[in-house]
Amino acid sequence: MTVRSIRGVFCRTCRGPTPVGHARCYQCDLARSQAGELLADAVAPIAYAVRGGQLVGDLWGYKSDRAEAAESAARLRAMLAAYLADHGESVWQAAGMEAAPAAVAVLPSGRGRPGGHPLPALVRSCVDVPLVGLSVAPQEAAHRRGVDPGWLRVDGPVVGTDVLVVDDTWVSGGSAQSAAVALKLAGARRVAIIVLGRYVNPDDPRSAQFLAALPGR
Repeated sequence: MTVRSIRGVFCRTCRGPTPVGHARCYQCDLARSQAGELLADAVAPIAYAVRGGQLVGDLWGYKSDRAEAAESAARLRAMLAAYLADHGESVWQAAGMEAAPAAVAVLPSGRGRPGGHPLPALVRSCVDVPLVGLSVAPQEAAHRRGVDPGWLRVDGPVVGTDVLVVDDTWVSGGSAQSAAVALKLAGARRVAIIVLGRYVNPDDPRSAQFLAALPGR
């Protein structure tokens, strides 16, 4: 089944499940009402991370201290590298970029996690452009619901720059879109988000219908 034939259940922004007749899911509509043109110019989930599936396991496992962490990271790295090689140019075009992004940013690690997060190293092994740091602003100990413009601080110059943001998991999209907003407020020209896994819970009736309509399922 082609994407065109099931377009009614795809969110235009995050490609997740959405009610028939709606262009976007609730969370992406909320983000648009909160930040408008400051949101990312393109969002590209590489794959659907279905609860209980291999990808969800890898997205959890690659940042764990288990022996299998390296194998999970290798699979995610290969997935990102292949996607960038095959689809990167179309993402840049969708975002209105004239060429490939000149910088990349990675969402900061979750609060309370010991040690460094493996995502920056994974991304740098696939993207040969400078890494722009993002850090949680001192006054923003907790991320607010939806898009939070003040949650992140951009730790480097981005004025006039096209930036790629990479996150490992998209649930509501609030964190990734908050990063896009922070970058644009700091002067970035265009922002594209690539997400390793767009989380989908098959126990949710709408998500179950969405998954059943996906090609190959």
